Amino acid sequence: MGFSSYRPPIQVDRLQPVPMRDGTVLYADVYRPRDRDEPLPVLLMRLPYGREIASTVVYAHPSWYAAQGYIVVIQEVRGCGRSEGSFDPFRYEIEDGIDTVRWCRDLPDSSGKVGTYGFSYQGVTQFQAATLPGSETGLTALCPAMAGIQFYKGWNTWGGALALDLVLPWAVQLAQDSAQFQQLEPQATELGRARSHIQQWLNFTPLRELAVLQNQPVGQFYFDWIAATTPNADYYREISPESQLDRFEFPALHVAGWADPFLEATLHAYQHCVERSPHLQKLVIGPWQHIPWSRHVGEADCGAAATPDIDRLQIRWFDRWLKQSPNGIDAEAPVQAFEMGSNRWLDFPAWPPETERRSLWLKSDGLACGPDSSGQLVPDPSAIADATTMEFDTYVCDPRIANPVTPYGPYDQRAVHRRPDLLLYASEPLGQDWAIAGSPTFHLYAATTAPDTDWVVKLMQVDSTGRALLLSAGVLRSRFRHSFAQPELLAPDEITAYPISLRPTCRLVPAGMRLQVAIASGAFPWIDRNPNTGQWPTSARFSDFQTAVQTVFHAESCPSRLDVPLRVR
Repeated sequence: MGFSSYRPPIQVDRLQPVPMRDGTVLYADVYRPRDRDEPLPVLLMRLPYGREIASTVVYAHPSWYAAQGYIVVIQEVRGCGRSEGSFDPFRYEIEDGIDTVRWCRDLPDSSGKVGTYGFSYQGVTQFQAATLPGSETGLTALCPAMAGIQFYKGWNTWGGALALDLVLPWAVQLAQDSAQFQQLEPQATELGRARSHIQQWLNFTPLRELAVLQNQPVGQFYFDWIAATTPNADYYREISPESQLDRFEFPALHVAGWADPFLEATLHAYQHCVERSPHLQKLVIGPWQHIPWSRHVGEADCGAAATPDIDRLQIRWFDRWLKQSPNGIDAEAPVQAFEMGSNRWLDFPAWPPETERRSLWLKSDGLACGPDSSGQLVPDPSAIADATTMEFDTYVCDPRIANPVTPYGPYDQRAVHRRPDLLLYASEPLGQDWAIAGSPTFHLYAATTAPDTDWVVKLMQVDSTGRALLLSAGVLRSRFRHSFAQPELLAPDEITAYPISLRPTCRLVPAGMRLQVAIASGAFPWIDRNPNTGQWPTSARFSDFQTAVQTVFHAESCPSRLDVPLRVR
C-alpha cells in the first residue's frame, strides 16, 4: 500500500468556528477517530497558549485521546491565537466556557456527554464552565489539574505577599503571547527579550512601573493583579468562580503536585468540591513540579513509581463517567498521595488524613544567625530555658539586599543559607521515622522595628553530610497576621504572635536525619520585597527601602515552635 492511499486513524478538523453568545467567534481544532459510526463523548480543553500546544508539556497529544474513542476539542480562549476578542485572564471564561461546552454537546457526532481536562489555566476554565448544572450544558465529568477556584491565596499571593516568581513571569509570557498572536512589533520582541532577564530589572524597578508592560497594548491585566491587595477586592470577586460554585454537580479527578506553587489552591478547590458535591471527588497528589511532571523533582529522584500515568488515569475516569464503563475507578481510594522519601503511593479516605501533631521548640544561646548557627529544635518545652540559653535571637533585614531562594521543591538550601540575615535551628538526629502528612505550622513570637515586614519559614531535612533538602515553606506578610481581608500595621518593637502555615507535604523523614528550620524576612523571587515602611511593596522605590531589626523569641512566655503533622499508621 502506497503512502498516497494511507488514511491516518485520526481525523483533524482545524480552526472550527465556535460562536459565543455575544457574537465573538472562538476557534478550535477537533480530533476524532475515523470510521466510528456510533456517537462519541467529547473531551474539551480551553487554553490561552495556542491550539497546537494543547498542554503537551504534561499530557499526551489530543490524537492519543481521540484514539481512545473520544472526540477531542482544543479551543483557544478569547483573544488568543485565532480566536476573536480581547484577552483578559479568566474574565470571560465562565460564559465562554459554558457556550463552548454546549457547542461540544451539540456536535453532530457527539453522544451529548462532555468531559473537560487540562492543567493550570486550563484547569481553571473547567471550574468556570461548571458553574451551571450539567443538565443545562452537557458537562458530565472534569479532570482539573494544578488549578484553583479563587486567585488570591495560593495563586497570586503567598501569605499575603505577591507571589512574584509566578505573577510576573506569567504576565510577561501571556503578554508576549498576545503580542505574538496580534503580530505587534516591537512589543513581541521586547517581551520575548524581557522573559530572559526578568530578575535583572526586578531588583531596582517598582512593580507598578515596569516599562515593559506599562502603557502597552497587551499585558495590562498585570496591573490589575498587583493592585488587588486583599481577597475582598472587586477584581477577585469578579473573576473567581468560587462564589458561583455553591453546589458542584460533577465527579472530578483533581491532580496536584507537592512541588507545584499552586498546591494550596488545588487542595482548596478539591476540599470545596468535596463539601458541596454529591458526586465522587478523587484527588491524586504526585511529587511533581508545575512543569514537567517527572520522577525527577528538583534535586531528588523519586523513583519509578513517581513517573506520571495521568493520561491513562484520565481515560479511566472519562470511561467511567462518559461511557458508563464499570472499570472500578470509583471503588478505589478517593485520595492517592505520593510519599516522598519512601517513594510510594499511599491511599487515604480523605485529605488531610488523620494525623497526630509533634512539636519542636526553638532554643539557642543567642547565636542562631547564619550557617554556623547554634540554634536548636528541642522536643521538650521545659528544655528551652537553662543557664546556657538566651530568650531571643536577632537578625537584620535589609531589603536592598535580596534574600535569594532556590526554586520551590526538594533543593539543597545550604548555598542560600550562607548569610547572616536569617536564623537556623536544627534538631538532634531523629530516633525514629517521621511520616509527615499535611501542613506543618510554625508558631512564631517576634518583634520588629518595622510597621510591616515579612516572615519566611522553611523546613528542611538534613542528612549526615549537611545537605539540607527543602520539605516545605511558609510565608506571612505581617500586616495580614489577623486577616487577609483587613490588613493591620504593626506597633514597632512589640512582641507579636504569628501563626504561619507551611505548604502541605507528604514525606517520610527517616531516623538519623535531622529537621531544620530557617527563619528570614525575604524570599526573592518567591515573593516581592517588603520595604519595611508600611507602604504597599508593589509601589515602593529602591530609595524607600528601610532596614528592620528582627527579634525572634523562644522564652517560656513566648515559645516559638514548629508543629508537624505525622500520619497515623
